[in-house]
Amino acid sequence: MILRALTLAGGIVSAGIAAQGPGFTRAYVFQLEAAEQRLAKVVADFDAAAQAAGLDREGAVARLRGSALLERRRLDMRRNIERQGWLEATLPRLQSAGPFLRCYLLWRNPDAEALRAALRGFAPTAPRSRAEWLFAGLGFIAGASLTRLLLWLPTWPARFRRRRALRS
Repeated sequence: MILRALTLAGGIVSAGIAAQGPGFTRAYVFQLEAAEQRLAKVVADFDAAAQAAGLDREGAVARLRGSALLERRRLDMRRNIERQGWLEATLPRLQSAGPFLRCYLLWRNPDAEALRAALRGFAPTAPRSRAEWLFAGLGFIAGASLTRLLLWLPTWPARFRRRRALRS
């Protein structure tokens, strides 16, 4: 009876955690959208300044040399340009994806800054949508199965010896 209660508890806890998946990925996509908008503005401002100086983007980035401050600014700008390009390529896939694919894409290739921001601003809720209920159901099955397995493993050698003794 205790094993069943612990298995049920493990399933319920896992269901509660898994049900947060779709909501968290929505918050993550929102953070990615905000980051993409901010970086697009930074890159556009940099491009405008480079064009006013008669340079292209790569030429302007290459000219940011000389002092430690300019070198750091050059590296930051290169990182911003690369991240903005990655966000432009990734965001449409995430926006058009369903809840399962969105969770898969989040685990496959997360953006660390957006992930941290989404974690800071995320508030868990009870499941409301079909996707959240489906995630909760799958989480319950997985959690209950894993809990049952973990509770069964320590008793396995004793059960094996007991069956062997009964056969002889």
